[in-house]
Amino acid sequence: MAGIDFDCAYCGEHHRDTDGSASSPWPALAFRRPDPYLDLDTHARRFHARATDDLCVIDRDRGPDCYVRVTLSIPIRDEEITLEYGPWASVGEGSYLDYVEHYEDPDHREHYAGQLATAIPGYSHPFSVPVQVITRGMQRPVIVPDSTFGHALVRDFYDGISRTEAELRIRSMLLPSTPL
Repeated sequence: MAGIDFDCAYCGEHHRDTDGSASSPWPALAFRRPDPYLDLDTHARRFHARATDDLCVIDRDRGPDCYVRVTLSIPIRDEEITLEYGPWASVGEGSYLDYVEHYEDPDHREHYAGQLATAIPGYSHPFSVPVQVITRGMQRPVIVPDSTFGHALVRDFYDGISRTEAELRIRSMLLPSTPL
C-alpha cells in the first residue's frame, strides 16, 4: 500500500505518504470522549457529566463513573513501529481521584485497575477487556490488557498485527462520515 495522507488535528499540517516510521509517523487514532459519555442525552451531559480532553466523570445514583484518556499501542509484526490509539478507560473513583491529585506531577507512577471504555472498531465487546492503567508523569497513561483474558484486542496487543491491517484500520478511521 502507498503511504497514508492525513490532516493532523494536533499540528494543523497536512502529512503525505506517512509510513509509520519515527520520521513519518501515522496519526494516532483518537477518541474524543468515552462511549458512556457519548451515550448520554443532552440533559444528562449538561447536568450530570463533566469532561475534558483527558478526564470524564458521569454522576450516577450509585456514585460517579470515572474515565481517563489513555494510550494503547498495538505492535506491527516484524517491524519496530506501532499503531497508536487514544481510547478511554474506566477506573474506580479512588484511582481517579489519585490520578487527578497527581495530574501535573512529572514523577507520578501508579497502576490502576480499569476497563476499556471505548469501542475500538474491529473488536467486538471491547468493554469487557480488563486493563492496567499505568501513569507516566505528565504524559497520558498507557493501558496494558490482561494477558489471560481471551479477546482479539488482547491477542493483537501481545502478538501484533500486520502492516496491511494497521493501514486499513487507519484509512477506515480517516474516512469522512456520511450522513444516513
